[in-house]
Amino acid sequence: MVDLTTLNTGLKTRGIGGRVVDHDNKLYWRTTVTSSNGKRSDRRIRLDLPSNSSQVLEAENRVIRLAAEIARLGILPDPLPWASEIRKFPDSVPNALTIAEAITQLENDFWKDKQRSSQALRTWERLLADLRRLPPQATITTDLLVATTEATEVGSRTRLECAKVFKRLGKPAGLSDLERLEALRTKTEYKPKRRDLPSMEELEQLLEGLPSNHHWSWPTWALVTYGCRPSEVFSLRPSDDGTAEVLTVKTKNALPDWRTALALRVSDTEEPKDCRSWVIKNERDYDSLEAKRLTGAWGKWLKARTDGMQLYDLRHAWAVRSIHRGINASLAAKCMGHSLSVHHSTYHRWLEQSDVAAVAARLIQS
Repeated sequence: MVDLTTLNTGLKTRGIGGRVVDHDNKLYWRTTVTSSNGKRSDRRIRLDLPSNSSQVLEAENRVIRLAAEIARLGILPDPLPWASEIRKFPDSVPNALTIAEAITQLENDFWKDKQRSSQALRTWERLLADLRRLPPQATITTDLLVATTEATEVGSRTRLECAKVFKRLGKPAGLSDLERLEALRTKTEYKPKRRDLPSMEELEQLLEGLPSNHHWSWPTWALVTYGCRPSEVFSLRPSDDGTAEVLTVKTKNALPDWRTALALRVSDTEEPKDCRSWVIKNERDYDSLEAKRLTGAWGKWLKARTDGMQLYDLRHAWAVRSIHRGINASLAAKCMGHSLSVHHSTYHRWLEQSDVAAVAARLIQS
C-alpha cells in the first residue's frame, strides 16, 4: 500500500481538509462536500489515479485544484476538473520541470547581475514565502499554479501576491496561458482592511507614558513626530529647525537615499533620551535583515503597551495630522518618502474630508 502520510500532511498545511485514501488500489480524496443536489455529506471523491507512489504528486495536484473549484462554486463540480484532460502525467510535458527545479531556475535569474544586499535577500525571502505553498516535487503546470492561487482567500493580499509570484515562476518554465493568473489578480481588487488610527489624545498618552532611558522610547517618539517608516528611524538625524535627515530605505537603488523629514509634534512632552542600540550613520550601514529583526521586537513592545497599536499606525497618524494642519500633499509625500500618487491612494479618505471641510468653511463665511 502506498504511503500517503506526507501528501496528507502537505494538504493540511495548505488548509485543505479531508485526506487522500487508498481504496481498491485507487486513490480517492475523502472529505465533506456539498453535491450538485444540495446534499452535504462525507464521501470519497475519485482522483482517477492508480494507487502507486508515482501518482502521489499528481494526486496532490488534483486535490488542490478540486478544493479551489469547490471553494469557488460552493459545490462539487461535475465533471471533475481533470475529466476532459487527454494527457499522461508527467511524460507528455516536454522538458517538464518540478516546482523545486523551477524555483532554482527563478532564483538563478533573480540573482543574475544583482548585488546580494540585505534588501535583495529580504525580497527573495518574500518570494519564497509564497513559492513554498507549491508542492516542491510536483511538475509545474499552469493548472497547478492557478489552483494554488484560487485556494487562497478571495480579495486578499495573499491571493494578489501568489498570482504575481507564480506568474513570475511560470514564465521562465515556458508555461502557456499564464494570463489566467493575471486575471486572478484583477478579478477582485485587493483592499487592505481599514484600521482605526490613534487619536491625538491617544498619541499624547503614549508619549507621556514612555519610560525613561528605554531603548524603544526615543524611536517611538521619533516615529510619532516625523512619520517615517519604522526601519528608517534608526537613521534619523533631527535638526534644531524642526526637520531631520533620514534614509529612504524603500528604493530601487542599490543603496538608500537621504531625504528631509518634517517634525509634527503632538504635545509638549520632553524628547526622551536617545538610547538606540543600532544607528545608521551612512548609506552602507543599512541592513534590511537587522532592521526587520529590530522593528519586529519594537512592534511587539508597542502592542503590549497600547493594547494592539502598530508601528505603521504612528506613521499613518502623521500623514493624517499633516492633512489636518493643511500641509501640501506633495510636500507631505516627499517628507514621508513616497510618491504623490501613493500618498493620494493611501490617504484619499482624509484628503477628501479635508477638501469638503474647507469648502464648507468658505460657504459658512460667505
